[in-house]
Amino acid sequence: MDLLLIRHGVTDWNKQKRYLGHTDIGLLQSELETLDGLKKQIYGQPFSYVFSSDLRRCQETLDYLNVKMSVIVDERLREINFGDWEGKTYDELKCDANYQEWLNDWEQSSPPNGEAWSEFTSRIDLFLDELIKRVQKEQKNKFPIVMVTHGGVIRYLLLKFYASRTLWDFPVEHGKALKLSLIWQRGEWICNSLSVVPTQESEN
Repeated sequence: MDLLLIRHGVTDWNKQKRYLGHTDIGLLQSELETLDGLKKQIYGQPFSYVFSSDLRRCQETLDYLNVKMSVIVDERLREINFGDWEGKTYDELKCDANYQEWLNDWEQSSPPNGEAWSEFTSRIDLFLDELIKRVQKEQKNKFPIVMVTHGGVIRYLLLKFYASRTLWDFPVEHGKALKLSLIWQRGEWICNSLSVVPTQESEN
């Protein structure tokens, strides 16, 4: 089973390095060209399914990529909710004791009025369980399964499928995709191949 994990394009808050979770803002029109290499690479490719977060930045990314398939929108593919820290920068938060505690132990603490790591991962796990059952029932895994989603979601999926050892092993860039080839081994899906789409060579 192959997954094509696409991070959405660039937003204004991304450019300003502001925490962006559930806040629903669109893409920067001036940054759409960052999607051109990926758009060219996947043009006309067949996919088994196309899933997307319901947030505007993912929907607009998918529209720009012009994937010719019906899209299954699922809010469980949203980024983690940063609560009271939405829209804030590191410099604005660095003196906050709760923020420092979260930086030091993000698996156990959570943003005020935001989402705990366990809540975040649980909803993604539930989505994956349903996806795998769907694939098995419909026997549709001949082509890659696309997910247009967010940096935090992609980083967690890399961890879950043993493609990385920490959240920060691989850069998860806007407008690029990571292709994971998964195999069933010892009762679970694990990644046995990881590649970036588009490659540096194909962009030149």
